[in-house]
Amino acid sequence: MTQVRVRKKHQITLPARIAESANIKLDDMLEVAFNNGVVTLIPVSRKHRKKSTMAYAGIARGIWGKNTREIEVEVNKTRDSWER
Repeated sequence: MTQVRVRKKHQITLPARIAESANIKLDDMLEVAFNNGVVTLIPVSRKHRKKSTMAYAGIARGIWGKNTREIEVEVNKTRDSWER
């Protein structure tokens, strides 16, 4: 049986071979349960994970410019390139 040390803020590190065997990747979520003195970690399926709409806020920031003037210039260039 593998042992791990509990660190500050009650953090543990999963051994690499266990994480690989369980297909646990960076940023995966684990459900934690405690029953009859046993702590259980259960990977949450990636398909069932839902992102909040707010997770996408600001995703395109800076693509067309850093300020209103730069954005207007870029938009006007794009509009001028359209066939009419």
